[in-house]
Amino acid sequence: MSHYPPPGYRNPKQAAEHRAYMIRTILWLAAIPPLIFLLMVFGYSDQAPAALRDFTAQLDGMFGRPVWAIIGPAPK
Repeated sequence: MSHYPPPGYRNPKQAAEHRAYMIRTILWLAAIPPLIFLLMVFGYSDQAPAALRDFTAQLDGMFGRPVWAIIGPAPK
């Protein structure tokens, strides 16, 4: 005979806190990729410090150069 855990009921306050937590988490997860992309675009610019340029090129290379494919010159 298997034993099932009792259902976990939330009161309205706990439900509201959980919704707020989920909204914060989803917003952060939605904001992180564009922020990383912007940092990497800046890393390819001439204004970036040399260490950031090197790190950006290395990180972009690890992922198959998706940022460089977007911002790089088009092949002729």
